[in-house]
Amino acid sequence: MESTPGGIIPLNKLKIWKVFRHVGPEGKEILKTAKLAHVVDTELGFVVSKTDETYFFLIDKKGECKTMKIPNLCGVRVPCWVYNCEQQEDEIMGCLAPRLEQLSLAGKKVQQVVLGRASRVMALTMDGHVFHWVRDMYPVLIHKKNFDYQEVISLACTDDMYVALTSNGELFQHSSACPVSKWRPGRDLEPQKVILDSARVKKIVAISHIIFALTVEGTLYSGRVSQERKPVWGVVMKNLKFHDVAANAGSDDVVLAELKKNKVCLALSYRGGIFDPQVLSISSNVTLLDELFAEISSSTWRTIWADGEVEGGLMKPGKMGDDIGNLWGNKENVDVTFSVEGKTISAHKLILTSRSEYFAKMFSNEWKEAKSGSCIEIKDTKFEIFEALLFYIYQDKVKFAGDAYENIFGLMMLADAHCAVKIRRECEQILMRNINPENAVFLVRNAASANASNLESNVIRFILDNRLLNVGSSPQELIDLLGMDAFQKISVAGLRRL
Repeated sequence: MESTPGGIIPLNKLKIWKVFRHVGPEGKEILKTAKLAHVVDTELGFVVSKTDETYFFLIDKKGECKTMKIPNLCGVRVPCWVYNCEQQEDEIMGCLAPRLEQLSLAGKKVQQVVLGRASRVMALTMDGHVFHWVRDMYPVLIHKKNFDYQEVISLACTDDMYVALTSNGELFQHSSACPVSKWRPGRDLEPQKVILDSARVKKIVAISHIIFALTVEGTLYSGRVSQERKPVWGVVMKNLKFHDVAANAGSDDVVLAELKKNKVCLALSYRGGIFDPQVLSISSNVTLLDELFAEISSSTWRTIWADGEVEGGLMKPGKMGDDIGNLWGNKENVDVTFSVEGKTISAHKLILTSRSEYFAKMFSNEWKEAKSGSCIEIKDTKFEIFEALLFYIYQDKVKFAGDAYENIFGLMMLADAHCAVKIRRECEQILMRNINPENAVFLVRNAASANASNLESNVIRFILDNRLLNVGSSPQELIDLLGMDAFQKISVAGLRRL
């Protein structure tokens, strides 16, 4: 690779794209200072210079490259490009005066924008807020509580499905069957958590009708909206593990997936709205995914960053927490084994002792089993609950879906017994967000046993607000249903409302 000043894209990374190959003397000087470039197709591209000047590159009908400065995008920092243009050459050359959208996002620093072809837009601001809007409507804020108060680091979308990736490696999805003409701000904008497997997601990308999610363990998932208008996720090529994935957001709908072993790169075509990909090529001599994009795809919509810049869709630079989380999946160098309900599960003593006072005491020679090095038997706990406790210690998140209230409650009970306050509080918050008529009686009957006073008061309020109890039931029937403690508390709360 060519030696270049810090923050400048090497020329050989630009020259792989046809639009930047024969640019003339003026174009060459611009490319020498490029820190950001965006390739729409073989005839159209944009470049942002080191001095924050933005230029337009267009190959005309004669095959000559035209370059022009875009005044309104000079002197401002452009972190990424989102392009959606269907105009002809003469129309394009006349639309070089972009305007600041007079919406509620004006003045906010935006780090990523994603477009659906149905005029739907999502934006991620530098302060971590996610906005959604259609055409000229005002953006609607999607509250952070819909992402479990996690930091959103990346967005991806198709025409009818949006996905957000959080810093914890979790996905949240929203799909809409509502036509643009009938879209109503503030309605149906509550993303739901996507449960794939125990591994964190590290990257998301999208083509026109499918979103792809790559986990840290190398599993590649694809998500789409079914004919029943429901999100559907599945594994892409189950027998393979992938190192990286990139997508062509243009009309070609090409996905490039680099394998973990041997660095082999697969080019997969989903053109025409298909869901089962066609393999375009298998290559073992590609050093950059962009090289393959430039070779096989005419419409790319690819953005090229200088070395050291962060590409949209990737997780932030690795942290120690990520490395600890990865150990859960590969189980390398485990040195302790637990037996729960006849099943065994292994872990690392160092991680358990550093993250849990309970396990620190266990391994401080106070337990006979730990001292002897034998398999440690855990009693009075279900296997899936104990496994979820260890999973949280490694991954710092609850593995159960929000509607798995009995398992979440069981984890909250175990965490309370282990004095794991953080886990207990997070479980309680999840349960409070998911109170419904199906689980209300279970929760109010058992909340006190886990010292979940906030959950208990919220469930009591929900039961009374929604009149879930049969007024014709006798006191004894209600006691049998709720338990004496919950019955008395609901009775007192009901009397206070009179």
